[in-house]
Amino acid sequence: MVLPLPCVKKYDENESNSKQIDREIKQWIKSYNDAIKLLLLGTGESGKTTIIKQMKILHIQGFNAGERMEKIQHIRHNIHESIYEIVHNMSPLSIPLRDPRNIQSQQYILQIGLAGPADYTEEYFDHVRSLWRDAGVRECFKRANEYQLIDSAEYFLDRIDLIAKSDYLPSDADILRCRQKTTGIQKIEFKVKVPKSMHGGVQDFWMFDVGGQRGERKKWIQVFEGIHAIWFLVACSDFDQNLREDNTQNRLTESLVLFQDVWQSRFLLEAGLIVFLNKQDLLENKVSRGNTIAHYFPQYDNFEAPGNEYNRTKLFIKSLFMDLTKKRERRNITASAERFVVSEASRTRECYFHFTTATDTDNVRTVFRDVHQMILTHILNNIGVY
Repeated sequence: MVLPLPCVKKYDENESNSKQIDREIKQWIKSYNDAIKLLLLGTGESGKTTIIKQMKILHIQGFNAGERMEKIQHIRHNIHESIYEIVHNMSPLSIPLRDPRNIQSQQYILQIGLAGPADYTEEYFDHVRSLWRDAGVRECFKRANEYQLIDSAEYFLDRIDLIAKSDYLPSDADILRCRQKTTGIQKIEFKVKVPKSMHGGVQDFWMFDVGGQRGERKKWIQVFEGIHAIWFLVACSDFDQNLREDNTQNRLTESLVLFQDVWQSRFLLEAGLIVFLNKQDLLENKVSRGNTIAHYFPQYDNFEAPGNEYNRTKLFIKSLFMDLTKKRERRNITASAERFVVSEASRTRECYFHFTTATDTDNVRTVFRDVHQMILTHILNNIGVY
């Protein structure tokens, strides 16, 4: 007698793959739900991407050799973009070269154009060195608020001998100052130890960075859901500059308009809001050179604060944002690609302010420690644990 074979289900590769995908999705959802999600907002060039880089340095073992190599070309392009913008704007500002021998170098750079050279040769770097030593170029650099120049121009031009070397490898400081326009949405994941006083363990963080230029803001709403805290960055040193995308709009004014949108957004009502009054080092340098915010914000003349002119200026900028958090009136907002809010947020909210220099790792480490505890306290209070 032949016994029937037991019924064995045939292996289905598609079904197996589908189950594996389902398991991965469930794990991703659990990770997403368990993580504290931070969203970096602010206008273009306010320092959001620099904060992302700092989190990598502080919490993810920094940059490896391959990542540093990748930055070399970007840093050299930052040098070219800087010297090109300076010499390009000398004529409109009626600033001549002081050394006639540098005319050839000026023409060399202008002929290359903003896109940069195909190869950064020793001849190229020689022309840049000669120009950067020229007193006329330095005078034009001092008037950089009248045209568009990246913040790191002086930093990189001063280090041209090092950056020109064939064995050059960027330092952390170089990478932090390397300027690349952010497009789309970037995300970084990292873990931070939780103090024993707050139940200990390790907390996952997901941080999102989105482009700050007007054309990028329509993408912001994609990452609003489930955000625990907004880090809103303000480039305080930009008080005397206009936007790249709209040369008629003051950068600090744009930041105030954008902050009010974020503050009143119903989509972000549940998120804690922390304002980083950033680029304090550049602000102090500008004020020490005699640049005054009163030319752009006349109400500064009536503002009283203790300390020197820099301290008064930074406290004045803070007051501009604090005043917006106290307003109760609603605004009629017309939807557009740059405006994402509906003015429905009427509940009382808290807003925390920090003076920061995003390129200073020690400064960011200290601020993040305070902000981390603040966020944890806020979340634990909301769920009734703390």
